[in-house]
Amino acid sequence: MNQLKQAIKELNEADAKSMLFLLLVNSSLNEEKLQDVRQSILKLVEKPKTKNVQTMHIVFGDSPGGSLKAAFRNTDYDQTEDIINLPTNFSIGPLKGLHNISGIEARFEWFQERYNSEDDGLQLYRSLMFEAVEKIKDIPPHQDIVIWTCQNAHEQTGLRLVLAMLENKLNRVCVIDTFLAFHEIYTLPQLIEDNYPRSSGEVSSENLLCFYEQYKLRPLQQEKRQILCAEGLRMLADDNYLTRSWQHHELWQNINEDCDDAFIIACAKRLEKEDGNKKFRKSARLIGEVIGHMEQYRGDEWIEYRLRSLIEQGVFMYKGDLKAMRYYEVQLQDAT
Repeated sequence: MNQLKQAIKELNEADAKSMLFLLLVNSSLNEEKLQDVRQSILKLVEKPKTKNVQTMHIVFGDSPGGSLKAAFRNTDYDQTEDIINLPTNFSIGPLKGLHNISGIEARFEWFQERYNSEDDGLQLYRSLMFEAVEKIKDIPPHQDIVIWTCQNAHEQTGLRLVLAMLENKLNRVCVIDTFLAFHEIYTLPQLIEDNYPRSSGEVSSENLLCFYEQYKLRPLQQEKRQILCAEGLRMLADDNYLTRSWQHHELWQNINEDCDDAFIIACAKRLEKEDGNKKFRKSARLIGEVIGHMEQYRGDEWIEYRLRSLIEQGVFMYKGDLKAMRYYEVQLQDAT
């Protein structure tokens, strides 16, 4: 009883109101239900086990974020490492002011105008971006920072943006490039594909843990950090570029949204040739073909948006409902 009394004292105003409401609308609660309420009160003020975070990891995308979290689970790293995930694809979309609320809102609205979303995915993206950016700003000076990147425009852009956000922080920063780490640690026959991996999201949790433990962590030299930070600051100040590509170990920016359209058309023509006939095919089939053969790392939502744009231009015909890729089929207009 004393424990419950103390727990009630520690409830904040919002939790106390919620509990009071629950009691009022359930005035005929039996003893079992009352016990549930008591347990709920105790859980609300139960203090989670605090972590002694020594290193903050920053990743770009849900897939590498989830894999890295799985890699640290049931290890000592679970108590010493923490992860910040920036849940977006930085190879496309505006970046201006992304380190503040107005920039995140502008990017969210840009996606909202272009992407089909049947659920609250975009709203979740917006809230998670707010949370991630604030966490980066709040990293204490005693924590080391590890930024995970790869040889693609998405993660290389993310690397530069994060370093811009860390401009005034003195934390020790290390960078793990999963492409370079893979090729440094593994030899044949593991290196079956010369360009593997295209993104950190393609790396297993086991390999991520291996990279962290075996890949020689190299603190980012101050001169290199300043150069990358300056590039990131320019991106945060400029709203002219909408797509980014990674070519010859350099980041290229483009003001045009249609830079991938020719490749989408080429993939559609190749499928027609391979099939031996001209017919409507599931849009998801074409989108998968594009992503599977594309050198750049884009994402299915972007390719689907460009496919719908090509439909509007009359390049493709379609059957079905354009509300989502699984609802319609496409065919090149000149295939009839």
